[in-house]
Amino acid sequence: MFTPVLVLLTIVISVADAYRLPVVVVTSKEDLSVKKQKLEETNGTFEGDILLPPARNRGVVKIGTSVRWPNGIVPYEFATGYTAEQQAAIVSRMRKLESLIAINNVRCIQFRPRVSSDVYYITIRNGEGCSSYVGQNTEFTMERTVTLNYPGCFDDGRTMHEFIHTLGFYHEQSRPDRDAYVEIIWKNIQTNTQSNFQKYDNTAVNTLNTPYDYASIMHYEETAFSINSSPTIKLLQANVKTGQRYKLSPIDIQEIRQFYNCPATGSLLTTAMPTTTIAPSLNPSYYSSQLTINHPKFARNGGFGANYYYENLRLTVPAGGLYTFQCDSYIDSFASLYFTSFNPSNSATNLYWSIDDANSDNWEFKFAINFPSAYTMDFVVTTYSSGVTGPFQIVATGPNKATFNRISSIGNSNNG
Repeated sequence: MFTPVLVLLTIVISVADAYRLPVVVVTSKEDLSVKKQKLEETNGTFEGDILLPPARNRGVVKIGTSVRWPNGIVPYEFATGYTAEQQAAIVSRMRKLESLIAINNVRCIQFRPRVSSDVYYITIRNGEGCSSYVGQNTEFTMERTVTLNYPGCFDDGRTMHEFIHTLGFYHEQSRPDRDAYVEIIWKNIQTNTQSNFQKYDNTAVNTLNTPYDYASIMHYEETAFSINSSPTIKLLQANVKTGQRYKLSPIDIQEIRQFYNCPATGSLLTTAMPTTTIAPSLNPSYYSSQLTINHPKFARNGGFGANYYYENLRLTVPAGGLYTFQCDSYIDSFASLYFTSFNPSNSATNLYWSIDDANSDNWEFKFAINFPSAYTMDFVVTTYSSGVTGPFQIVATGPNKATFNRISSIGNSNNG
């Protein structure tokens, strides 16, 4: 069983002055991510959150013509047990998933309310845990249940994880080639749950010629079904993580597009993807950039080797108060703050604070600092793993607008 642990959801750091160590104050209580992961370990399901038709063996499930929903259309109905607001939250995540999969906003998959002529449709229930059947399953007469417990399954990652099962996808670590990327530690797995770690062969699943994806929203975490919180999955590649339930990876999106033959032209989505709005009173400021192979490299604090691309920003807050900083990216971002100035030759010099993940679900940094007055610091953006490139955006909120100015060079001649 999982042992709930305390981790930092949001950290507030009190800055006394630039010459004294800061005092770290934990403002959150318990991180529910461990409990939420356990919602995908539901009794009576296959692989923790997969429902199997009653007549089907619990072993290999072959991909067939009954898996894919015709034209990518998934009719749905809500069972009793949700409020109108809860139903709206689920529908909002359907729209977000549709928009993520669409190419040029052209509809590829679509969740719509069932009509009387729909023979096959899903029924969404507020039951125990988070679970779904895989695919349409036209050869069976049954209720095609998707269980989304409130509030445990009510975040983007877990809701979309179950809907991706509905679309016809199993867990990433079930791939035929998984043994080259992970090792299953059978002795740490709970009794009678070993079947959840079954590996399929090429007659059962189609990898669509995509690479193994540690970052997939469909991958188990390292301690899934553990008897003692020890790893049940050992990652065979260095400096990687797995088990996030925050957002689809680029490969997740690619696989769904391939499986449903998503077009680049055709009918457009009629509803735009919901966006997160930040109240003007929070004075949001944004900084967008992209780490590239032309960025300088350094040996980041707590890292391995000297091959971490970075961008150094001069952060200025014009007045004291509580400021929050969060990153949106696919690069598994890592942030370090320095009392000016940052020395890339020695990443420990003047180091004030480093943070990796917002929590175990979200691999992008998020933190808050209580500044006593106007302040200037160096804000270094890099990645958890070395050699990673890609776009990122920082959103800062607080009593006044914070500003970011890049001070590191691009195209450092020391790049190898």
